[in-house]
Amino acid sequence: MKYPIQKVLIMGLGLHGGGVGAAKFFAKQSKEVIVTDLKLKKELLPSLAKLKQFKNIRYALGKHRIKDFLSANLIIQGAGIPDDSPYLIAARKNHIPIDTD
Repeated sequence: MKYPIQKVLIMGLGLHGGGVGAAKFFAKQSKEVIVTDLKLKKELLPSLAKLKQFKNIRYALGKHRIKDFLSANLIIQGAGIPDDSPYLIAARKNHIPIDTD
């Protein structure tokens, strides 16, 4: 039996819908979702507005935090995020599954 996915990290919210769609999908399934993006809140306002109804989404904006990656059960890698990101490398070393949006 597979370990149930409870905590999902969305790497790269972005402005073109992929990160928003992934965050909505997992939030609607009552998963704990953390969205992390190097862009600041003010840059991501259009995307954040689409997620404001969800109380089970937390945000780390303007930075990535290794602790968020290592505590996730699943990571969704946004478009444009390089496979050699040190955060993704650390997740792989810790056997945390990574998928794309």
